[in-house]
Amino acid sequence: MGSFLRKPVIVFFLTMIGLSAIFFLIPINIFDGEYTFKVNGIVFSEEAKMSLSYFIGIGTSPEDLKDVVGFRLLPMGYFLVFLMLVAFPILIAYRVHVANQLEAQKEKENK
Repeated sequence: MGSFLRKPVIVFFLTMIGLSAIFFLIPINIFDGEYTFKVNGIVFSEEAKMSLSYFIGIGTSPEDLKDVVGFRLLPMGYFLVFLMLVAFPILIAYRVHVANQLEAQKEKENK
C-alpha cells in the first residue's frame, strides 16, 4: 500500500475523487453562484453561495426550488471549483513527487 501511494498520478486522482465526492455529495455552500427566480411572471436573479451537490439534486427539496427557474456558477465559482478539484490535488501530488525525490537522493548519498 505504501508504494501505491508514492505515485503522484495515483495520489492526484485519489485526491480529486475524494474531494469531488465531498463537494458533490454534501451540500457545502462555498461556491459563488447565481439563482434565477420567476415570481408572479417577474424574472430576477440573485447571487448567493451554492453547493455543487445542487447540480445533481442532492441537498435540495422541492420547497426550496419552488420559484427557482435555474442556477449557475459565476466565474469566481468556476475558479474555486478549479482550485478545489484540480489545483489542490496537483499540489498534493507534487508534494508526493518531491518527497520521492528527496528519499531517492538520501538513498543515493547513503550508498
